Amino acid sequence: MTTETDTVLDVITTPEHAPKRRYRYHRRTDSGYWRTEYEWTGCLWRMVDRQALSKISIHQEVDL
Repeated sequence: MTTETDTVLDVITTPEHAPKRRYRYHRRTDSGYWRTEYEWTGCLWRMVDRQALSKISIHQEVDL
């Protein structure tokens, strides 16, 4: 079980024709990270997938 302090990054997306999705990245106890995917049910976030990652890299593109 993870806690909010274990969370490295939360990304929430709103697809045009589907429920909101939350992608939560948090540290694994051995090394690396978990990427846990949740779907909004209208009342709570339901976990739908989890994947082990060795590294996270964040890039942002900006239109000027």
